[in-house]
Amino acid sequence: MPVRDFARAPVFAWLMRRLVLAVACAWAVLALSAAAAAAAGEPVVLTGNATAITSTSATVNGTVNPEGQATTYYFEYGTTTSYGSQTATADAGSGTASLAVSAQLASLTPDTTYHYRLVATNPSGTTLGSDVSFKTPKPPVPVVATGHPRNLTQTSATLSGTVDPAGLATSYVFQYGTSTGYGSQTPVASAGSGTKSVAVSAPVGALTPNTTYHYRLGATNANGTTYGHDVSFKTAALPAGVMIVAAPGSVTFGQLTSLSGRVLAPRPSQLVVTLQSASGAAGPWTDITATLAASNGAYSFLRLAPASNTYYRAIADGTTSPTVLVSVRFQVGLSVSRRHPPAGALVRFHGHVAPGHRGHLVLLQRLGSHGRWQTIRFTRLRGFGGGSSFYSVTLQIRRNGRWRVVVLPDAGHAAGVSAVVVMRVR
Repeated sequence: MPVRDFARAPVFAWLMRRLVLAVACAWAVLALSAAAAAAAGEPVVLTGNATAITSTSATVNGTVNPEGQATTYYFEYGTTTSYGSQTATADAGSGTASLAVSAQLASLTPDTTYHYRLVATNPSGTTLGSDVSFKTPKPPVPVVATGHPRNLTQTSATLSGTVDPAGLATSYVFQYGTSTGYGSQTPVASAGSGTKSVAVSAPVGALTPNTTYHYRLGATNANGTTYGHDVSFKTAALPAGVMIVAAPGSVTFGQLTSLSGRVLAPRPSQLVVTLQSASGAAGPWTDITATLAASNGAYSFLRLAPASNTYYRAIADGTTSPTVLVSVRFQVGLSVSRRHPPAGALVRFHGHVAPGHRGHLVLLQRLGSHGRWQTIRFTRLRGFGGGSSFYSVTLQIRRNGRWRVVVLPDAGHAAGVSAVVVMRVR
């Protein structure tokens, strides 16, 4: 068959159509592959802001669009834009949407500026995010504030302030002295480990009257020590004097006395007056009670019952009063067997003496014609039961008279004198 006749045959036409279709499909596949290749590309990244920043750590953030290809990412970081460190590589998937990513940075240096950027890689290449920086804060040292002094007197004060421990175990002291060099401090005390300010205080004593003092609060935790600002105060001047008087100044054993006086200006508004006692004028002295003076400086100590001769003095914030003696007389009782005896009859004089003093001398006296007491007989105290001793003297009475008993003084008591008994003979 001639060639031109074969070309016109049905089989040839069918083959040509199939060939054209195959070529068209191949071009379509190539076109789709080219379009897909054109659609896929390098990752798209955005470096975000850092969060959860502490003095030694931070969280860095960003977003990655894998652009449809398997993509990994990491963060570069360091103290300059040269970085020098990077986080572990992580998988961002192969999606076509932006994915939020983050990484934790640790072991950072406090109070330091850091730079970082996000880096992502897929088969099409690597994309570098923009540089972002942050600064780590200083470590959490305590936050302190020095307060004003309280309970200020001539020789003492209470120092005060507040401490925020910043979440760490924290101790505090007050430094104080007559200059900003201080030189003294209170004992170390605990402010706890909370995260809020707490009130703290400490008393200081042995200060010098009429003197300016400086002080500040210092607090320490594992990250360091913080000092508060300086505060100054001036102790008051000593009072010009303290007066004291006893009323009565002499009592019979068992009776009461009171002491009162005044603290002279200058003086603080809240002034404590302490009463001291001693058995001798030179001491040693013992505190027995205290009271607050009135606004005019007046004070009093009521219903005191000294058992023996007692010296008293008052102390008001460093100033001491003169001493005052309250003498205590023996309490002497006197009874007679009969007040109206026949002339020449025997009469017994007897009684108790308090406090008891076995063997002490007792004088039986009669009032003479010239108004003087004359000792007629003496005896000794006996017994010591119930805190008292007793005596007994029998005497022949021949005439009327006035009689009494005298107990002589000892080291701790003044002489005691009984009531007078009138005797009338028949």
